[in-house]
Amino acid sequence: MATTRMATIDVPLGARSYQVRIGAFEAGAAAEALAFALGRPTGVAVLCDGQVAAASPRVRALLAALGERLPDVPLRHLDLPPGEACKTMAAVERTCQWMAESGFDRGAVVIGVGGGAATDHAGFAAAIYLRGIPFALCPTTLLAMVDASIGGKTGVDLPAGKNLVGAFHQPRLVLADLGFLTTLPGRELTSGMAEVVKAGLIGDAALFERLERQPRPDGDALAEIIAAAVHVKVAVVTGDEREGGRRAILNFGHTLGHALESESAYALLHGEAVSLGMMAALALGEARGVTRPALRPRVGELLGRVGLPVDLDGRITPAVLGRMEVDKKRRADRVQFIFVPRLGEAVAEDIPLAELKRQVTAAIGAA
Repeated sequence: MATTRMATIDVPLGARSYQVRIGAFEAGAAAEALAFALGRPTGVAVLCDGQVAAASPRVRALLAALGERLPDVPLRHLDLPPGEACKTMAAVERTCQWMAESGFDRGAVVIGVGGGAATDHAGFAAAIYLRGIPFALCPTTLLAMVDASIGGKTGVDLPAGKNLVGAFHQPRLVLADLGFLTTLPGRELTSGMAEVVKAGLIGDAALFERLERQPRPDGDALAEIIAAAVHVKVAVVTGDEREGGRRAILNFGHTLGHALESESAYALLHGEAVSLGMMAALALGEARGVTRPALRPRVGELLGRVGLPVDLDGRITPAVLGRMEVDKKRRADRVQFIFVPRLGEAVAEDIPLAELKRQVTAAIGAA
């Protein structure tokens, strides 16, 4: 990927403020930025998706540069199981045990390198190890760059459902090195575009319209749409850090998306499941008179051009609907469901779970 564009986006959260830096970084510059953000650590635990470590020479270069930048600081590297396999309580327990055996104390820091699963794992381990130590993230997938690494949500999955255990713990820095995208499999890159489309739908009509003109951006154009999507998430997160209100709109497409993802045993990538979840949410919104009828086919056309699945036929099974019972946004017998009435706007409604199941089934059948 040839790009010269760089962007620095502030996440203003008082004492927990940090920056998201986007660009193609040389290893020395990346190490300098991380070391500056993390202060004077007594040790550095680098937790990295094992597949990324094997596929990208940028990981080895970063480790070497960190060692040069922090010559007197113990630096240890642990490869995590790839993808969702690292998002389990057992995997996090192994990481924390490794950190303890490595002698990391409360002055140590964590650096997470990888996609959304690895960054969730790293952030959660940092949140709970010795009741919390600082961490920074180097997201290596498009999805992690625009969504998973930003906002301080960390956590793991349970067999019952996705992201059911976690903590809010803000990073000290998010360093989105676009150079990692050159070794990202095409399916993963496409999956990440679902969160970019979502960002346009819930908060940036101009971003959505830009994607309609260029659904598969690269180079400087990709750097610019990543920055635009990050701006949407930062604007929402800084107004509602712990999801007490408006932050819930970031879950557009995720109630059914997470259900589809879990029920597929993660054969569906996150972005693929969210694409289907967004189409289902638009169909339901249209059926309830919330979403303008012209929006669903427009979104479906864009998602299809991006390369994401949009066909819901046979996908919303009773088992998938049952997964909504363990959605983390459920309160008693109601689920907070996100709708997009028109481009760039999102609203939340509390809907009884039984009613939601019936209406989703009817709306998809009529779509």
